[in-house]
Amino acid sequence: MRKAFTKLTLTVFALAIFGLAAQPSFGAEALIIVVNVNAPNVGFNDPTPVAPVGGNTGTTLGEQRLIAFQHAANIWGARLDSNVPIRIRAQFVPLGAGVLGSAGPVSVARNFIGAQLPNTWYHIALANKMAQIDLNPANDDITASFSTNFNFYLGLDNNHGAQPDLVTVLLHEFAHGLGFSQLANLTTGALFNNGPDAFNTHLFDSTLGLTWPQMTNAQRSLSAHRFGRVVWNGNFVTAGAPSVLQFGIVEVRTTAPAAIAGPVQFGTAAFGPSVASVSISAPLLVALDQIEVGGNQIDGCTPFTNAAEMAGKIALIERGGACGFALKARNATDAGAVAAVIYNNPANGNAGPPGMADDGINGAFVTIPTVSLRRLDGVDLFSGPGVSMSMGNNPTIRAGADELNRVRVFATFPVIGGSSISHFDTVARRNLLMEPAITGDLTHRVKAPDDLTFELLRDIGWTFPDADGDGVPNDEDCNSNSDTSPTIRIGLIDTDVPNMMFPNGCTMSDLLKELQNGGGNHGSYVSAVAHLTNLWVSDRLITGSQKGKIQNAAAQLQLP
Repeated sequence: MRKAFTKLTLTVFALAIFGLAAQPSFGAEALIIVVNVNAPNVGFNDPTPVAPVGGNTGTTLGEQRLIAFQHAANIWGARLDSNVPIRIRAQFVPLGAGVLGSAGPVSVARNFIGAQLPNTWYHIALANKMAQIDLNPANDDITASFSTNFNFYLGLDNNHGAQPDLVTVLLHEFAHGLGFSQLANLTTGALFNNGPDAFNTHLFDSTLGLTWPQMTNAQRSLSAHRFGRVVWNGNFVTAGAPSVLQFGIVEVRTTAPAAIAGPVQFGTAAFGPSVASVSISAPLLVALDQIEVGGNQIDGCTPFTNAAEMAGKIALIERGGACGFALKARNATDAGAVAAVIYNNPANGNAGPPGMADDGINGAFVTIPTVSLRRLDGVDLFSGPGVSMSMGNNPTIRAGADELNRVRVFATFPVIGGSSISHFDTVARRNLLMEPAITGDLTHRVKAPDDLTFELLRDIGWTFPDADGDGVPNDEDCNSNSDTSPTIRIGLIDTDVPNMMFPNGCTMSDLLKELQNGGGNHGSYVSAVAHLTNLWVSDRLITGSQKGKIQNAAAQLQLP
């Protein structure tokens, strides 16, 4: 399977909190505090002796778990800006089968001073950051539970082998608590407490041309399982997608008419060529056959009566009747179809597209690709003449995005509680941290070009620590306290040369001060300044006259 480890679930708690007065922000790295709520001798307090592993120096199982937690918290803390501490109420306990962990906000808030959008719910940690005051001081901000039933790798170096990497799982779940989840009811479509939230404000349905807050409840309920059609419209994620996602996606797509055009969720067959190995685009034709006992005229269980029209077309067949998938596909092959599409019958109307097993007899005679669809998509294909489809590897679209590089969210049928919508789509490649299951190839880096989680958090309102306000995060800034004076000053001399800032966060003044503080004598300092300014002239960053002003000031500087 593509996903190496088991699926994660999400639990969201909601409690309305309203705002207080804002206080000034200083661009500080967020302090994330792990609050241990385990009982003695269990979870974080488990006294079982263990050997240090992968940079984790704990000597007991509980201590190593806590160190891994704080390590993951520190990764997010260094990436996010907040002058309000973030408290994560955490525990290790037995969880449900296949559940590695879950996390979510303890409360949410709206209409506080500092909120970016009116009447919009924010996870409390983000609300506190925006308000610059703790809006709910009596409670923690995020609740997180992780399973004692898994043998997690507790090292900090991501060298986890076949084990699930705890730090990666923590980074995933902490992101949910920081705001990577939405609050609407996916069954009814109702918004939480009659209001949008910061996450679903950025959900856009490309079929309807609407964002989630613009939809009716019924439209949101349907959108929640509209595979491939729900995308994230935030600017930071869209801008980061080309550096993260690779071109080429294996897909099945309705190409006409325009009203139903787009990707469809599909299942694959254990017989015939794989979808990835073909490139097919053809009209669709409903397969007609003799009505047999227990069947109907569109189940494909007998040779097609419209075989003369089927050559070069994709056969549309209904699941069920008195035969299996392989015989249906064999009959489509014999009729000259280039592919077969088998959609769920009414008895399986609430099921997703099934995997299709061979029957040990007919599969050997199938020479065309066969896919399955959910019933809703199959019924759409009955819209009349002019319906066409394509299947195969589409090299023009990035895996995990649409044609406009808007990144897809996980919208599958049927809706999967805790996974649908509040994750990126599993078709993404490279794999992303915030897909609904953890894969073994994920890193501990949470931003482009390695991932898009940080970009999404920026889209909903998080900012990064930037002590000198130069637009470069502290942990990427070559000088997080840059000299941003408008002109270059050396000692007491103002050269009047504009003080340019470079993309890495250093200014010209910063680089000159590094030479000044390099520990050499005056002669070596002046020589180094001459070399650096000559490079700036050759790069056309300064003129020869400006170079002379800088070198003259450096020559007059008295070094300690």
